[in-house]
Amino acid sequence: MNNKLLNFKYALVNVFYFMLGCGALGYANNFLKFHGYPSSLIGIVLSLISVLALVGQTFMAPVIDRSTKINEKKFILITLLIGMISYLVMLMMHGENWFLLLICVVGFSFTSMGLPFLNSLAFAYEQEGGRINYGVSRGIGSAAYAVAGPVIGMMMTAAGGGDEKITEVLPVFLLITGALTMATVFWMKDPKKVVKEDEKTKSISYPAFFRKYHQITLVLAALVLIYFCHMLVNTYMINVLENIGGNTADQGNAIFIQAMCELPPMFLFALILKKVDVDKLMAFGALAYIVKHALLCFAPNMAVFYIAMVLQMFSYAVIMPASVYFADKHVEAEDRNKGQIAMTAASTVGSLLANLVGGFLLDFTSVSAVLTFGFIATVIGAVLMVIGIRNLSKKA
Repeated sequence: MNNKLLNFKYALVNVFYFMLGCGALGYANNFLKFHGYPSSLIGIVLSLISVLALVGQTFMAPVIDRSTKINEKKFILITLLIGMISYLVMLMMHGENWFLLLICVVGFSFTSMGLPFLNSLAFAYEQEGGRINYGVSRGIGSAAYAVAGPVIGMMMTAAGGGDEKITEVLPVFLLITGALTMATVFWMKDPKKVVKEDEKTKSISYPAFFRKYHQITLVLAALVLIYFCHMLVNTYMINVLENIGGNTADQGNAIFIQAMCELPPMFLFALILKKVDVDKLMAFGALAYIVKHALLCFAPNMAVFYIAMVLQMFSYAVIMPASVYFADKHVEAEDRNKGQIAMTAASTVGSLLANLVGGFLLDFTSVSAVLTFGFIATVIGAVLMVIGIRNLSKKA
């Protein structure tokens, strides 16, 4: 197996997938907001997106684990195709209507549905003898995510308007990046997988999975709370920025800063893992989130907000890749996809709660109150993370 070519292809998939993700997940609120929908309804729609993505991931993980016909690559391609069809419909629709909301739910949810299987794909290749530098590839993905924000901003300027032009520009951006993602995923080799006959019937259920790996449940609960505030800020960033005098252009800058700050730790993650145990990195990232979210909660202006974005380097950029390796460390190979889905489910549930709670709170209270609520959740989550990691260390 040519590892250099394999890593190049995998990194290229990350480039286009995370550009696509920036548009679909980072600007979904903007798209709906400037279509005229209220924050409470947007919150419900974004929550439905998270629920549908989680249900699809949860259902497909055991199917892919035990199937010799369906693999991670094929499932990712199917989800991207459904997303592309949805974006084509979005491009042709204008104004407020319920069908547009339905299309958004389908398109955005299927875009994110395949992401945890991209993580699993890296470990599938490693089982064949390949060597994927996940941190570098994920870091390149973050760089692409950083570039996507300003690109969307330039497309809006080229369209000759202000923030409201996101309704015209976003579907075009999603179609272009979606097509490129599909092409690069298709270019990847199919992972080889041999499933023994007895393993087809022995694939454990999710309740059995959590009984088997009960020691990681506290860590998962911690991730839910931490990601709650993380997604609260990311999803409703335009609302947060408008509260301190910012706009969509500032949102593009903020996305660029935080994504670029993810690069050093992600590029060096393989080396960091040789020096520091992944469990300790999880705890470190959780504690760093307290500092980041404290700054966001009390940011009086754009300067402080940008400083908080820089702290992405020690929070998300550490805890995100660490959670992938954490699952690989504490979950056996035959449960690989369930382990990755468990990590993704934590972020999805956190996102779901952020979308739903944040949308309603923004309609009835201030942005500052919403951020304070999220900060409290972060502190509780970080405490639970430290306790969970200590418990794992005692059992090791």
